[in-house]
Amino acid sequence: MAIELQLKQSQALSQRVIQSVNILQMTSQQLDQYVNELALENPAMDVKDPPKESIEQQQWLNSLHEENHYLYQRQIGDDDYDAKDTWNFITDQSETLYDYLWAQLITNDFSPGQLQILDFMLQNLDDRGYLTESVSSIADYFHIDSPMVETLLQTLQSLEPVGVCARNLQECLKLQLRARGLLNPVLAQMVDECLDLIAKNKISSIARRFHLPTAEITGYCQIIRSLNPKPGSAFYNREEMKYIIPDVTIIKFDDHFDIVLNRSACPEITVNSYYQKMNAQTDDADVKEYLNQKIHQVEWVQQCIAQRGKTLMSVSREILKNQEDFFIHGPEHLHPLKLTDVSEAIGVHESTVSRAVDKKYLQCSWGVYPMTFFFQRTATSHASEFDVSNGQDFTNADVKRALREITDQENKKKPFSDRILSEMLAERGMPVSRRTVAKYRDEEGIPDASGRKFHLEE
Repeated sequence: MAIELQLKQSQALSQRVIQSVNILQMTSQQLDQYVNELALENPAMDVKDPPKESIEQQQWLNSLHEENHYLYQRQIGDDDYDAKDTWNFITDQSETLYDYLWAQLITNDFSPGQLQILDFMLQNLDDRGYLTESVSSIADYFHIDSPMVETLLQTLQSLEPVGVCARNLQECLKLQLRARGLLNPVLAQMVDECLDLIAKNKISSIARRFHLPTAEITGYCQIIRSLNPKPGSAFYNREEMKYIIPDVTIIKFDDHFDIVLNRSACPEITVNSYYQKMNAQTDDADVKEYLNQKIHQVEWVQQCIAQRGKTLMSVSREILKNQEDFFIHGPEHLHPLKLTDVSEAIGVHESTVSRAVDKKYLQCSWGVYPMTFFFQRTATSHASEFDVSNGQDFTNADVKRALREITDQENKKKPFSDRILSEMLAERGMPVSRRTVAKYRDEEGIPDASGRKFHLEE
């Protein structure tokens, strides 16, 4: 067996470098948690309360809570929370659904056993306001007959908001129709059998099924669309409501901008003076080695946090420099920007910029945005069969904005297909494929042509 000697170069990252990279990538909440957990392991680390913000910064950081909540829901992938969904309602942060419903039951005369069952059912409502337990399972749990549970459930379903305590979407909608005095056999059957067709706006198909004029079915569909499928979503959920803490705030003044790091999100750390003094005075080699290790760890974490802040500030300055039109005029004035543009400007690797902006948020007068939002891909127009672009650059945000403008202004009796939308975008200097149109349309919550079609007459 031949033995060969080979020279190879390899890069080994030290534990310190790994720690530095991890701290750079941490969000404010993660960094706060990391520091507090590290303080439990390291007696030489003192954790102080974070510094207070200035009055101006406090005003900015305490504003725009609705944007914060929306961003949090999108970050965790909550499909039920969609700002473009017409069946979503603004969250009231004053009281919970449980509190509101229970307050309506106070004046009723219930036995202790009935109150226990009512409380159990209210505790088992989801954030839409739907009952998640079946009547039979509740009856089995309390060892009672199902009709008694049904009676108590009907009491709950008579409360405000109308539609609450339903067991499914169909029941929720029919409770609201009944309360309005509109529940007739046609509407009831449409709710039970045609919700998918209503969502796709297939009025003609529904009209043929019921042998009714298109205009009449259109009116019924409008009634159903006016209902609230999530009556419980209008109430504050104290257990689940969370907010994004902006890492950077950009404040616009009359003649300049200020960039402020949110240092209040992370406590300050220092070396404990007692252990520092002990390290200087002890002659025990083992004690000195242990204390040196712990003190150096604190000092290194201090450096990493300081470097994290410095990198965030550098990146934020470049974002402001390249996207100043956005901060002055608003989201419609976003320019193409790449990670490499910023990395070259501040003299770091592209991966460093990527880690610095990952899951970080920037707050400004237009709202709260992920820092990655400001890095818009450039889609360069090339000569094509439409040949009208003249090589101009545009971003995917530009395409989405144009797509919404076109669909908002189209004739709803004859909405444009994705192919026609693609051609119309090309005429605006944005030649994109039909598949890309479909992708952006879905991302913007715009239905396809059949879903946008309105039938106003037979």
